[in-house]
Amino acid sequence: MEKYPSVRRHLHPLTVHFPIVFLFSTAMFNLVYLVTGAISFETSAFHFLGAGVLFLPLAMLTGELSRRLNYPQEPVPAFRIEIFYSRILLILSLTAFLWRGLNPHVLRNFQWTSLIYLLIILALPVLVTIISFFGGLLTFPLNKAKNQ
Repeated sequence: MEKYPSVRRHLHPLTVHFPIVFLFSTAMFNLVYLVTGAISFETSAFHFLGAGVLFLPLAMLTGELSRRLNYPQEPVPAFRIEIFYSRILLILSLTAFLWRGLNPHVLRNFQWTSLIYLLIILALPVLVTIISFFGGLLTFPLNKAKNQ
């Protein structure tokens, strides 16, 4: 940390943006696929989902590292909320990725199971937003005193 002090504060913010954009893109591209029927959008959504699954554990690990380095003794409720929802996000995104990988036509041949898959996909940006909100509270607290 002494040789690279920026790692202490900047590693997590650097990595966290990847799963955010990839998991939002997964939902958006699947919705565009459902509206247009263009299979390339659904395929791209699967690729985004895979990238989100790949980068999410990295964001979670750097978040834990950042928490331990920067807030070692603070029992901030935002951390517990972030950790809880991050685990749910990892489970759901990995489940969706494996499901789509094993059944490439899950949205193409729309059935009731397709609706369940779609609901999981649409839950991803919601979870990302919740996690991002509470993570943002650590940097930009709502009860910050105003200088006036």
